[in-house]
Amino acid sequence: MSDPVEHTAEQTGGQTARLVVSWLVVGIPIVYALYQTIKSVLPLFGG
Repeated sequence: MSDPVEHTAEQTGGQTARLVVSWLVVGIPIVYALYQTIKSVLPLFGG
């Protein structure tokens, strides 16, 4: 049988940081695009 993989706090911290940065890289442009879309559409509905 194989031994279970042990993750140190440093390894999981690095993975967490990478995950957070990846979500920010994807999320920030999406939020900006949604903001711009809503801002552009509001005048069409009298807002």
